[in-house]
Amino acid sequence: MTPFTDQPRSFAFGPFVLNPERQMLLENQAPVSLGGRAFDILTALVEQPGVILSKNELIARAWPNLVVEEANLKVTIAALRRVLGEKAGSLQYIATVIGRGYRFVAPVRPGPGENLGHENRSNVASHNLPPSLASIVGRACDIAQIDKTMARERALSIVGAGGIGKTTVAVAVAEALAARMSDGAWFVDLTKVSDPSLVPEAVARALGLKPDPASALCELVDHLRARNLLLILDNCEHVIAGAAACASRILAEAPQVRILTTSREPLRIAQEQVYRLAPLGAPPIEARLQAEALLAFPAAQLFIERATAKNRMFRVHDADAPIVAEICQRLDGLALAIELAATRAGAFGVHEILGLLDGRFGLLGGLRSWPGRHQTLTATFDWSYDLLSSDERTLLRLLSIFPGAFDLRSACALSGSQCSLPKTIDDLANLVDKSLVAAEVIGNAVSYRLLDTTRASALQKLLESDEAPQVRRRYAEHLKSDGEPVVTLPGPVLAAVHSTATRQARAA
Repeated sequence: MTPFTDQPRSFAFGPFVLNPERQMLLENQAPVSLGGRAFDILTALVEQPGVILSKNELIARAWPNLVVEEANLKVTIAALRRVLGEKAGSLQYIATVIGRGYRFVAPVRPGPGENLGHENRSNVASHNLPPSLASIVGRACDIAQIDKTMARERALSIVGAGGIGKTTVAVAVAEALAARMSDGAWFVDLTKVSDPSLVPEAVARALGLKPDPASALCELVDHLRARNLLLILDNCEHVIAGAAACASRILAEAPQVRILTTSREPLRIAQEQVYRLAPLGAPPIEARLQAEALLAFPAAQLFIERATAKNRMFRVHDADAPIVAEICQRLDGLALAIELAATRAGAFGVHEILGLLDGRFGLLGGLRSWPGRHQTLTATFDWSYDLLSSDERTLLRLLSIFPGAFDLRSACALSGSQCSLPKTIDDLANLVDKSLVAAEVIGNAVSYRLLDTTRASALQKLLESDEAPQVRRRYAEHLKSDGEPVVTLPGPVLAAVHSTATRQARAA
C-alpha cells in the first residue's frame, strides 16, 4: 500500500465535520446535502470562529462578481441554520450581530486528519484518490444518496452520459467512505487499459501489487480476501466485460470489499445497484430572467463559477441571463460541456459562446490537464461512438434526424429495411443502456430522445455518410403518415420494451 499522505484541512464542530477542499459536510460521518452558496458562507464563518464577518464580506464570498440583495444572504443563513439543526434552546452555531453581520459561536476543533502526530498516521485509512481540483456544484444530493446506498450494498455503478460528472461524484463518495473502511479507498483509472483481460492487473497495480500477468486475478483476490476497502473502477465502458468479470470474482471471494464503478453502461452483474446520474438542472429560457435567478440552478451556477475562475473580470448582467440559460439548456446540463463553454466565456462573451454551439463543438477546448476524450465535446462523443457496434452506430445516426422526442414505432420506421425489427429494438435498448439515448416513461407510453449535444454530433456523422438522402426521405414519409403506426409490433414485444425502458428511466 502507498504511504499515508496529508489530508486536506477540515474543521469539526458538534457532530459535524467540514472539509472545504472536498466540498463536504458530514454529520456523524454521513454526508449532508448543502447548497454551494450555503457551503461557502459556512466555510467563511468556520474558518474564523468568533470573528464578526460583515454582510458584504459574506455576499462577496458566496456570490463573487454578482450584485445581489441582502435578502439572499438572510435566506441562505436561515437555510444553513436549518441544516445545522438550530432550534430554540438547542446549540447555536451562527449568531447574528445586529447591524454588523454574523459570527460562528460554537467551538471549532481540527477535523480528522488535522494535526496528527507521526505516530498516529499509521492508523489512518490509506487511499490513492485523485485530488479534488474544484468545488462540486449541484451534486450534494447524489453524493448523499450514493453514500447511503453503499452503506448497505457492496456494488454500485454510477451510469450516465459522457461528461456528466460520474468520476467527480464517485471520488466525492469515496472520500466519505474511505474513513469508514479500515483499508481505505483505492482508485483505478481504466482509461489507459485497452484490453479487457488486463483489468485485474490494472486493479492490482493500483493497490501497489506487482502481479504476474498470467495470474493477476488470483493474486488480486488473494490480496483482497481479508481486507476491508473500497475499490473505485473508473471509466469501465470500453473494457466492460473485463471489469464485470473482475468485479464479480472480487465480490464472490472478498466479502469485505465494496466496489463503486463509473461507466456509460451498467456492468450487469449480480449485486450491482445502478445509479443513473441526471444532468445538472438548467434554468428556463425566459426573456425576463435575471442574473440573480441563475444561481438557483446548478448548471448556471457551474457555468458562472468556472467562467469566473478562468477570468476574474467575467460578469453576468441581467441582459445576459437568458443567454446563459440557453447555453445550459443547449448543453443538456452536462458538467463537462458547461465547463468547456465556461473556459471560453471570459474571452468571447456569452453571446459568442452561444453561437459556437451551432454544430462547432470542436471549437470549445478544455484544459491541457484533462484527458484527451474530454478535450472537446466532439472528442467526448467520439469516445462513446467508437465503442458501439456497427449496427448501433447506424441506428444512432438515423435517430439524429428526429429534432425532439420519438417513440419506438418511429425509430423502427426510420430504420427501414436496413435492420430487422428485433435487431432495431435490441440496438435501441443498448443505446439507452449506454447513455446515448434517453428514455422517459409517461403512463404507459415510452418516449426517447437524444441529448442535444449527442444529436448534433450524430447528425454530423449522418451528413458525412451516404445515408443522409435516404434518411431524409424516410423521415418525410413517416411525417406524412399523420402518426399512423408504420410498423405493427406484437403485444409481447411492446410489453418487453416498455418494461426495459421503464426500468432504465426510473433508475435515472
